[in-house]
Amino acid sequence: MVNFPRQGRVSRLGHGSQTQEPTNDPHKLSDMNMGDEAEKVMAFCPWKLIQTYPHRYTSGQDQGAVAEFFKSAIFENRTWDFFYLLYIGEADNRDPLLLVPTTQFKAFLDDANSQLGTRLDIPRGQASEKFLLLFGEFNTPLPRFLGCPHDDKALDELKIQINGLPEYDLTCLSAAALKYYKDRMDKIYASYKSQKKNPEIARQKRIQRQKGFGRMVKRAQRYLGLRQVPERSISTALSGGWQVDAALPFKVGSSVRFVCVDIEAWEKAHNVLTEVGVAILDTKDIMNVPPGEDGHGWFHYIKSYHLRIREHSNKVNHMYLRGCPESFDFGNSEFIYERDLKKVLGSVIGNNESRDRRPVIMVGHDLKGDLKYLQRGGYNVWRLPYFSDEIDTQAMFQRWERSSNSRSLAYVCEKLGTPGRNFHNAGNDATWTLRAMVMMTVQQQTKGYEPLPKESEDDKPESREEEWSDGTADDGGLPQTSAEPELPFVSRPATHADPTRRDSPW
Repeated sequence: MVNFPRQGRVSRLGHGSQTQEPTNDPHKLSDMNMGDEAEKVMAFCPWKLIQTYPHRYTSGQDQGAVAEFFKSAIFENRTWDFFYLLYIGEADNRDPLLLVPTTQFKAFLDDANSQLGTRLDIPRGQASEKFLLLFGEFNTPLPRFLGCPHDDKALDELKIQINGLPEYDLTCLSAAALKYYKDRMDKIYASYKSQKKNPEIARQKRIQRQKGFGRMVKRAQRYLGLRQVPERSISTALSGGWQVDAALPFKVGSSVRFVCVDIEAWEKAHNVLTEVGVAILDTKDIMNVPPGEDGHGWFHYIKSYHLRIREHSNKVNHMYLRGCPESFDFGNSEFIYERDLKKVLGSVIGNNESRDRRPVIMVGHDLKGDLKYLQRGGYNVWRLPYFSDEIDTQAMFQRWERSSNSRSLAYVCEKLGTPGRNFHNAGNDATWTLRAMVMMTVQQQTKGYEPLPKESEDDKPESREEEWSDGTADDGGLPQTSAEPELPFVSRPATHADPTRRDSPW
């Protein structure tokens, strides 16, 4: 929880210590004239940093909705008190720094949370310093009041008037204080400027990410007995002769559990979970079972679960995609209370008290988003001691196509030759996702990747292929798990009964 410096009083330029008390509204200043100085205790946010907030500090499914809210509602039924500071530094032609009180930005985030069902807040840690700027150290200039524009056009008109306002008297500042102020201004401007990227460094990062997708496929194959641990740089791929209706070609050291999850959240409030789907493939059950054509022989061993949150069972998505919670095709749906979600998932997937301590490989289509939703719902996979690896079918299919495009689950299933149905039912999606993973691992080993087409006369498909392939002389490397994220922008204090407490064992 970020603690804000209190809303300060305002001193009038040329009136010594004369001050004006703020109104009862803690987010609105009044009776201020253009040029009035704020006191040192007032905290500010740069306006341009606020404008870039959705893209810098949100991600996943929330980002689009938050960005649209910032664009459409930032001036709607709202008063912003704009202040400015003239730039004094080494760069030429920089616009004045526009600022608004941090308390007003916090109020705007609270309204966004109320309407979107998000939990936006000032970022924690070092990043919070960018949103809590205090001025006036060593008698350096303080922000001056500019006005209360009602839209972007009015703001532009106010900015023009800054040129006619008095400049700062800096003759009283020591050389050290002046340097401090210039350096600080440069740092503030840099806080919201996008850094120019070295194109070659960006290219190398992209290539390493793409090769990582291929290593993910190989690790999944290794867990399934379709790839072996390399010895002396010998290829770990199949050398030919193995048929899909025969026993597995390689011995598996120990069994693992592939656990696929899918979350359906309500379109009008993304923090409201309506469905949780789980599909589990235990490799202990298939060690002596041939995979069959494209892995279809293993589908029978996938156990599927569809959990519907009882309190939100009447909330069905229809605005952007058509939900179908009544159409679970792989068993019976189970209605549970939201408070029981963690307990039920613990019994299905595992928890700290489970007797089964075998590795859990989490699977998903854009997996990280679903794991974050589970974390918000109280089930924290990152606290599971035997959570060992992550397999993302969206990334696997990018490797399949050698494309940067992120494809939908329905598209992936169609291209793999197993058109699904009743997507956007969490139980169905979890099952289709796990099936897609199986199909890609089997097809890649038996059929390989299709050659890339030549896109132009000068195109060299083999060069593009090199950006995706890391050869065959490895088994995918060590397991890879993402870092546990901070609970996103928690603005309400947790209680002892709150399952999202940071000190919870889950």
